[in-house]
Amino acid sequence: MLSGILPPLVTPFREDGTLDLAAFEANLEAYAAHELGGYLVLGSNGEAGVLDESEKLALIGATRRRAAGRLVLAGTGLESTAATIELTRKAAAAGADAALVLTPHYYKAQMRTEVLKRHFEAVAEASPIPVLLYSVPVFTGLPLPPELPAALSAHPRIVGIKESSGDLGLMGRVLGSVPASFAVACGSAPVLFPALCLGAVAGVLAVACCAPRPTAALYHAFRRGDRETALRLQRAITPLATAVTATYGVPGLKLAVDLAGLRGGVPRAPLPPAPPGARAELARLLAEAEAAA
Repeated sequence: MLSGILPPLVTPFREDGTLDLAAFEANLEAYAAHELGGYLVLGSNGEAGVLDESEKLALIGATRRRAAGRLVLAGTGLESTAATIELTRKAAAAGADAALVLTPHYYKAQMRTEVLKRHFEAVAEASPIPVLLYSVPVFTGLPLPPELPAALSAHPRIVGIKESSGDLGLMGRVLGSVPASFAVACGSAPVLFPALCLGAVAGVLAVACCAPRPTAALYHAFRRGDRETALRLQRAITPLATAVTATYGVPGLKLAVDLAGLRGGVPRAPLPPAPPGARAELARLLAEAEAAA
C-alpha cells in the first residue's frame, strides 16, 4: 500500500489566515505530473496542529478528489484516544485510505511503551482504515520506544510507520524487528538513500513539496538499481531538505513551495513568515536540486 515518495502537503492560507482550498487543489493538480506514490494531508508540515476539524475534513476531501487513484494518507493523531478515534473515522468517511497517527505527547512522562501500545491498538480496533504509526520527536519531544513497532506489527490494521527522527540506528532496529509486510517510511530526507538501503519502502518528505521531481527521481533510481544516480540526487537534495526543515521549518518550506511556482502561502499565526534572507538561499538551493534531476 505504502511506497514511493509522498509529499506532506502544505496548507495554504490567505493573508487573513483563512484556508485557501483553491490553492491547495491547484498544488495537487501540479503534483499529478510527477511520479509520486501518494500524499500525506494533515502532517506536521501541513500545520495540522492549527487546523480545526472542519478544515481538516475539507482538506482530506479535496485530496481525495484530486488524488487520481494515489494513496491518501491523513494525519489523525490527537492527544486523547477517543478524539483520535473520532477523527480517524471522519477522515475515512472523507476519503482517506489510511490514517497516520501521531504519538500523544502532552503527558510525555507517562507515555511509556505499554501506554502507547494500548492507545494505538484501541485506535486500530475502532478504525475503518489501516493505521500507521507516526514518530516525529523533533515536534513531540517523545522518542519512539524502539520495541513499539514490533509489538504493534502483529495487529492486522496497524500496517506501518513513518519514522522521522533521522536516526539511522533506530531505523535499522525497527526494520530488523518487524515483518516485511510492515511498511517503514523514512520521514527525514537527508537520510533517504541510506534508509532505502536498510529496507524502507517510502519517503514522506517535506522537500518533495517544493522539489517533487528530483526527490521522486532519487527513489525511482534506487528502485531500478541505479545506486550511483540515487546517491548523486541524495547529495543534491540534502541542502534544500535541511533548509526547509531544520533551518527555516514550515515558513521556509512554504516559501520554497512559492518559489517552485506552486502555492505555499503564509504560515498561520503564531508561526512567523520566513526571514527575508531565506528567499535568495532557498531559490539557489531549489535551482541546484532541480538541475540535478
